[in-house]
Amino acid sequence: MEVDVPKVSEEHREQMRRRIQDAALMCIGRKGFSGVSMADIIAESGLSAGAVYVYYKGKDELFLDASRGVMRDRLGMLEGLREQRPLPHPARALAYVVQDIPQRGTFPGLPVQVWGEAVRRPEMQGAALAILKEARAQLSAYLRAWLAAERGLPESDAAALAERLAPAFIGIVQGYMVQVSLSPDPDVTHDRYVEAVEALLSGVLAPRGVQAAAAQSTER
Repeated sequence: MEVDVPKVSEEHREQMRRRIQDAALMCIGRKGFSGVSMADIIAESGLSAGAVYVYYKGKDELFLDASRGVMRDRLGMLEGLREQRPLPHPARALAYVVQDIPQRGTFPGLPVQVWGEAVRRPEMQGAALAILKEARAQLSAYLRAWLAAERGLPESDAAALAERLAPAFIGIVQGYMVQVSLSPDPDVTHDRYVEAVEALLSGVLAPRGVQAAAAQSTER
């Protein structure tokens, strides 16, 4: 006699992964990356060890997946911004993406800890670089759309310039995470960093006429 085994939907699997990731993030917030064990995460999740290990073989894989998910959620906001007209300036778009990070507990520190582990552990380096590649693709897509729509560049020129600028934008986001993670007052650091980035990028990515006028003013 055959027994029907209930099929687990992809939605259910994703909910379980999220539950485990959330538990891992809570543990990281209390103990840091190196101080957390799988036993800690299992206890925090309220699941059995067997249920957790169905989804993750160990904490390295889990933390990388959690870091990827959080980064994807943040940069995924850029997709929504691309629907707006006019498109927000890239400086404002970045400010929007990071606007509530100081209140999100482990997020700024999690990628920083993952990067630190990846530097000294080659087995994590490939996965960490893949996360950064995803982030770069999201930023590049937004820059390409903005340069075409708001600067009037041909699509091919916008794509080429976006690719050139994307590494610098990744560096800006990484710098933000480091500074907020180390700050004794994350909210103040957040405000100052966003203000500085807006001032910097508003000059670099100003409309051509504004750039020319600024250059003439400087020459005088």
